[in-house]
Amino acid sequence: MFERALNAFWILLGAAAAAYAWTLGLIGASGPESGLFPFLAGLIIMGAGVVLLLRPLSEHVAPDFPRGDALWRVLGVIAGLAFMAISIPFLGFAVAGFITMVILLHTVEKSSWWFSLALALVAIVVVVWLFGWILGMALPRGPWGW
Repeated sequence: MFERALNAFWILLGAAAAAYAWTLGLIGASGPESGLFPFLAGLIIMGAGVVLLLRPLSEHVAPDFPRGDALWRVLGVIAGLAFMAISIPFLGFAVAGFITMVILLHTVEKSSWWFSLALALVAIVVVVWLFGWILGMALPRGPWGW
């Protein structure tokens, strides 16, 4: 019974997200508008909920919640994403993304410090170059202007 209620929740959440995104606008004269990607994400969430709801009850499996090291990895990802969301207005996208990637790569993926630093630096440079310079998107800037 709990699984059915959870599936209905996903359907309603996806439908609500898609309906709100529709009000933001999907496609305008200059191309995709701000509601297109949230609309698609809402449809995906809603579709996944429908697929799960339509599965026979015999196929439902109780989820195994992570324990031990796996639980710390899940909590590390949640903490890293929360840190990035909180720190972007103060540090900017580039610095917050770099710090978050280094921490996640080192703690969650168990990568060496040198590999974590190098990969985070390359990834942030490529993302800022692609989205900030090539596509002209306004990424949040920190107190240093980048």
